[in-house]
Amino acid sequence: MPLPNMNNVYVTHKGKEVSIAYHENFGTAGIERSIAIIPETKDGWDTTELKWYGKSLNSLIDELIKVRDEIDKQN
Repeated sequence: MPLPNMNNVYVTHKGKEVSIAYHENFGTAGIERSIAIIPETKDGWDTTELKWYGKSLNSLIDELIKVRDEIDKQN
């Protein structure tokens, strides 16, 4: 099985790292577009909630706003 074509952008907000991902041929999912707040430990990935975005810029922005608001509530 070939390795997936993975592209990630990492940004920070209030000390939290956020991953914006676009993966092609990721398992059987085809194209995967997701945003995640990077957990502080590797064990945190088990409970990390991914936010999914569509093909449009508006979709990406809408999900980024949700992630920003979630981080703001934590701090």
